[in-house]
Amino acid sequence: MKDKPLVSIITICLNNEKYLEQTIQSVVNQTYKKIEYIIIDGGSTDKSLEIIKKYESQITYWKSEPDKGIYDAMNKGTKIARGDYVFYLNAGDYLYSEDAIEKVLHLAVDEKEKPLLIVAKVRIAFRDELLDWVWPIDEKRVYQYNPPHQAVLISKRIYQSVLYNPLFKVAGDTEFWERLRQQNLFQIKYVDCILSVFRLGGVSNQIDMEYRRYIERQAINLFYGKMNNIIFILKLLLGTFLITTKRILFVIFGENIYYKKILYSIYLLRKKFMSHE
Repeated sequence: MKDKPLVSIITICLNNEKYLEQTIQSVVNQTYKKIEYIIIDGGSTDKSLEIIKKYESQITYWKSEPDKGIYDAMNKGTKIARGDYVFYLNAGDYLYSEDAIEKVLHLAVDEKEKPLLIVAKVRIAFRDELLDWVWPIDEKRVYQYNPPHQAVLISKRIYQSVLYNPLFKVAGDTEFWERLRQQNLFQIKYVDCILSVFRLGGVSNQIDMEYRRYIERQAINLFYGKMNNIIFILKLLLGTFLITTKRILFVIFGENIYYKKILYSIYLLRKKFMSHE
């Protein structure tokens, strides 16, 4: 492909000195060189800014200031981006391999086809350990459950006009994908390869945030007419029971067993069940 697309990679960060450098290195070491790298820091007070400054010459733009949450920070980066595609890789997550971007673009983009959404896969990690856990397992699940943003390259034909809603604190992705569906923009090109690694323990998957995320998702479904008020109330009751059970398991068994054994076992059961659909 002669005219290679520019990819804007946006990393948002707040006090993530432990894993930020790994995130940055995974970007600056990519074999695909037509990358614009943007870091939006929310006013970190740890050593995050020192790490950013260490790689300043390889970062296109960075800024540190308070924000109104994850999606406000992501929007700040989006408004600066100039790429043909934008990709959100938040601090703590990292690109799966040095040629991850190149592989995905090779499979998805050519002179004739420039998809609105390029969807690949993410692999799950717990702390520094990669798990045998990949999502989505196939293209069908992308439509059924929506993709994680760490697996998606979004065309500028979308991101220049559709931003995240900062009113949501942990489920803004769900509302974003639903808005694209409503506008007939949820048009994907699925590629069967791993793009990035999603590390368990981030804000959106902490056990203490589970209930808020669940409520936000159900409120989104209610707003977009996917359920009525009665179903909404029943789902809130069911969600309260399930998340309370999760919290009990988390307290009893601890973080390590909860993520690596319990959640991973649930994933394997779902995967087995889905394979027979």
